[in-house]
Amino acid sequence: MARKLTQRGRIVLLSMMHFFIDSCMGYFAIYLVLASLAPSKAAVIAMISTFAGNILQPFTGYFTDKVRGKIPLAMGLVLTPLSMSLIGLTKNYGILLSLVLLGNIGSAIFHPAGAGASGEKSKNIDASFAFFITIGTFGYALSQPIFSAVTGKLGLKSSPILMLPAVGLAVYYIIFSDVRIMGHGEKPNLNTLKELFKNHLWSVLILFYIMVARTAFVSSVNLFAAKTMHDWGFPRIIYSVASTAFMLSGALGILLAGNLSHLIKPRSLIIYSLTLFLPFFILFILFGENGSTFPALLMLSLAGFIIHCGYGTNIVLGQKLFPEMSSTVSGLLMGFAWATASFGPVVCNGTKHVFKLIEGFPSGLVFMTIFPLSAAIASIFFRVEPGTI
Repeated sequence: MARKLTQRGRIVLLSMMHFFIDSCMGYFAIYLVLASLAPSKAAVIAMISTFAGNILQPFTGYFTDKVRGKIPLAMGLVLTPLSMSLIGLTKNYGILLSLVLLGNIGSAIFHPAGAGASGEKSKNIDASFAFFITIGTFGYALSQPIFSAVTGKLGLKSSPILMLPAVGLAVYYIIFSDVRIMGHGEKPNLNTLKELFKNHLWSVLILFYIMVARTAFVSSVNLFAAKTMHDWGFPRIIYSVASTAFMLSGALGILLAGNLSHLIKPRSLIIYSLTLFLPFFILFILFGENGSTFPALLMLSLAGFIIHCGYGTNIVLGQKLFPEMSSTVSGLLMGFAWATASFGPVVCNGTKHVFKLIEGFPSGLVFMTIFPLSAAIASIFFRVEPGTI
């Protein structure tokens, strides 16, 4: 018999699902090291599966808005942990591609569904969504340490046991939980989608560009922060936590911003987050160049905290524009934007010599700040109904 959850219990359950799914998404990155896979082949697997999963999200979001109920959340919760936890059983690149691709497809099904469901029945959509995103981010941050610890103790072929917590939660959800995607009004169709985009095209394009610009910068930092600090001469224990510090601080920024959404207008919050991170990021570069360990990590963490403050607000604004299709617009502003922003690290690598005073990746990372700053300018032109921003 389904158990009726309070709103708080509903958000906690959805966030636990998010934690378990995102805690699987870093398995392959550490497995390629532990299993001594060929980096070039592993990179192809990661590129294909990640891009495919991200680009699918608007379509899986539309599927969620059409189907509703428990199916989308349950599919993601089962498919991702099941496939990703099996990678330790093989070194065959074809099989690995299939497993990692299925894991990303499961993630693509869950994320728009979970994002849309987190705001349903909530009195404070921003706070609910912020909590949902934060717990998922913690899961992703712990993904590689979890896989490494379990397989280091029991061997690589023990990786399937990592699926057990998520499968257990899926059984509980399917049998005992009343949480389901309700939607708003009648189930939408393509005509509904066309009409909504016709009425809000300008606003959606701006929100989409903001997500792409922010993600291009953030993905560059996540990929090259460790390399940058390594080149500065910091020890392994320091440069190996650079990206984690940036990401976990960002999760806390999302959480805080969601709970302050009633005090700061959404557009103002987005503009602040896309501009005020800059002085701290520049200080990170300056302290890093001078070999100052704690100040450099602190400035990097503060930059991550601030630039992520507008992340949840960005998506919630889209959901408010499209309440009838909240999962579809979530998929557009998350996965599709992430896929589009995949150019970021390439541009960062290609601009390593733009600024002569800070040669190498610091130059590329500073160049990438152009994107969030341009998004701040674009957000000035974001418009919805008077009084909402």
